Amino acid sequence: MRVLWTSPHCRPDWLDRLGEESQGGQSVVMNKLPHALTWSDPGVHVDIFTRLQDDDPHAVSPVKFLDGDLRVRLIRLPCGPTDRYIPKEFLYGEYIAEFVEHILAFAACNGLRYDLLHGHYADGWETVTSLKACWPHRPPTLLTTHSLGRRKREDALERGEGTPEELDRRYNFQARIASEERSLAAANRILPLSTPEAEFLTAHYEAVSPGDPRLTVIPNGIDPADFPSVSPEDRLRVRADLGVAASEFLLLVPSRVDPRKGQENILQAIVEARPALAGRPFRLLFLAWSESPNAYARRLEQFIAEQGLGDCVLTRPSVPHEHMPGYFAAADGVALPSQEYFSIVMLEAMLLERPLIASVHGGSRDVITDGANGFLVDHNDVAQLAQAVVRLVEMGEAARREMGRRARQTVLEGYTWDQVARRLLTIYRQVATF
Repeated sequence: MRVLWTSPHCRPDWLDRLGEESQGGQSVVMNKLPHALTWSDPGVHVDIFTRLQDDDPHAVSPVKFLDGDLRVRLIRLPCGPTDRYIPKEFLYGEYIAEFVEHILAFAACNGLRYDLLHGHYADGWETVTSLKACWPHRPPTLLTTHSLGRRKREDALERGEGTPEELDRRYNFQARIASEERSLAAANRILPLSTPEAEFLTAHYEAVSPGDPRLTVIPNGIDPADFPSVSPEDRLRVRADLGVAASEFLLLVPSRVDPRKGQENILQAIVEARPALAGRPFRLLFLAWSESPNAYARRLEQFIAEQGLGDCVLTRPSVPHEHMPGYFAAADGVALPSQEYFSIVMLEAMLLERPLIASVHGGSRDVITDGANGFLVDHNDVAQLAQAVVRLVEMGEAARREMGRRARQTVLEGYTWDQVARRLLTIYRQVATF
């Protein structure tokens, strides 16, 4: 089975630069899951198409085997100007049409016939939908969400990021949503990452009706080998490097600095929880802090100064993915105060037995049982966030260890990449045109 994967903006070989613009969980998925597919079924070959940029240090070879896997190729082709970066929000239309032409030419030149087309994110959806219409054998298309334009627009309006007109100019929502509707209407299978995302699709997209048989939730996963347990000595070393005493409670927020990631919410929650935390040594660590602060980061810094939080808030830039286990181990708890579609960071924290605070409005709802293997809150409700932080601090080390143990067990029982790959392969075999 030969499978085409694509998301023009995504860079699956940039895992050393996670936390940068457009470099998050989707890049991890598009790196790890193809390998898991080919390991689960050696008859599967995956070609991942992404855009070519002249200044990309990883693009010395535009066509290469991803991480040395001879059944997974990464192929970079032009999608708009190669001499400058085009934000993913503005690839729809002419640039993706150019990208499709390059893929068609590459396939023809190399005698390739794909059995199915798997698009990731809306730019990948538009690409595979266009390709399907161009090839006479009409290969089936599968769409994985990662996020949805209508939901992002609603969330941004709710956060007060701008007027509808301002947001549409900034994020090109009108073009994206129209493209999503066209792709959803033509898709053979639609693969949301979580139950809340499936519910949103049926409620807010005309092309997806309630009970649509094309819908199947396929979550993200994790490779336990990528996140081995960390020794107590390494935990203490990282805390010492951070300047955090052994007696201090350290809450980790491992997200890039972005209004959608909820750093402002957790800061407001800490202010509200301050009376309850009085007398309890407490530190908050923002990891993946921008080294060149944007307007949002500067606003957060001003809030920290105004509220007198400078002594308890730490900021550090993003670190290579392989260093993340040490930071999780150094923390006593982790907070993801944002609406994540299905957070891989959530799985990483749970695998390493960290008690977690996450949003009930995202994919966490499928994984976390409130009070058992983590805490679920409305991430926009500062009072709920504050209460969860206080509960986490007050529950005691032994109770936190037990919550972390249950969290790890949840991940091992249902959210490893090999388990996700087997579920996806079942769908592939149902729809593939051999």
